[in-house]
Amino acid sequence: MGVKVRERPAGSGIWWIYIDHQGTRKAKKIGKNEKLALKIAEKIDAKLKLGDVGIMDDKPKPPPFKEYAQLWLEGYIKPLRRETTYERYQSIMERHVYPVLGKVPIDEIKRGDIRNMLLALLKKGISWETVLLVRNVISGPMVHALDDEIITANPVSGVFRRINAPRNPKREIDPLNHEGVVLFLEACAKSYPEHSAFFLTAFRTGMRLGELLALQWRDIDWHGKFILVRRSYKRGRLNHTKTGKQRRVDMSNQLIAALKELHLTRKKEALESGTGKVEEFIFHRDGKPIAQNSIRYPFKRILEKAGLREIRFHDIRHTYASLLFSDGASPVYVKEQMGHSSIQITVDIYGHLIPNSNRDMVNRLDTQPAATYPQPAKIEKA
Repeated sequence: MGVKVRERPAGSGIWWIYIDHQGTRKAKKIGKNEKLALKIAEKIDAKLKLGDVGIMDDKPKPPPFKEYAQLWLEGYIKPLRRETTYERYQSIMERHVYPVLGKVPIDEIKRGDIRNMLLALLKKGISWETVLLVRNVISGPMVHALDDEIITANPVSGVFRRINAPRNPKREIDPLNHEGVVLFLEACAKSYPEHSAFFLTAFRTGMRLGELLALQWRDIDWHGKFILVRRSYKRGRLNHTKTGKQRRVDMSNQLIAALKELHLTRKKEALESGTGKVEEFIFHRDGKPIAQNSIRYPFKRILEKAGLREIRFHDIRHTYASLLFSDGASPVYVKEQMGHSSIQITVDIYGHLIPNSNRDMVNRLDTQPAATYPQPAKIEKA
């Protein structure tokens, strides 16, 4: 007697609930979500113990959207995505989705409900990117519910195209030129010399801020003259890179010299402290990576002292790519250095910066030998 959850057939990923109560047996197919099956089985068992035998005849009711979405977040997003992604999705659910759809059974949510919710967010002045993220966050649990055969169709599919909402204009990239980089590094050396190696690494590698903060000495290949980018640091946590892949970034001779000098300084500091052990992180504070805000403040101050316009820290990355292109680097090389997941991303962002070296190719057509083209035969009238 009792309620049990089993996978049938074994290894198929399909979960069933088997109920044995007072000589009556029932089997109910739940789908591919084991956690949902366990949760439903727990509720069925509780009702049977209270004497509610009607559950033997009733089909288990699909859970409210919030309940199923939390299972999706905890069982799929949290273990498989970055911690920051999980936190962002959780925040979107709490702020925008649960207040509207949280208590609605997941199989009763209609396409019109989602459309009206997204339109209401746009009317409130929520950005197009945020509303798009809301759409994606709702679609995630719906796709899993579709796989678990709880719903027959994903109500999110196609709803955003029907809204036809105007997109927010993309923020233009704002890179510095060669002279601007020189001015910045000179001002940094005068006002914040302790950050000189850090900002030189940023301008010479185009690495993201979190990737720079997570750099360790063992990531440097002095002989091969490259840095292996393997992790990122944000909100006190070490994570994998944005794309989930590691990459090699070439080092310039100037950067190699600066980092070797910094490494020698770190060795002297270790001897003076009595430990003799160099801290593993290249840029650290008391052995731990520097917080992102601790870099952004001196960054703004250095821009002011150099007489440069205010830009974002991420524009250093854009500066690196734009200077590579201006010096004749190929899009494939820039893509590899930047760590983009595809060449299309590189072209979409920096395509307008790629020098058009093929402009004179069309004039070469004029220098080709004149060709004699066959003329159509004349047809005489009868």
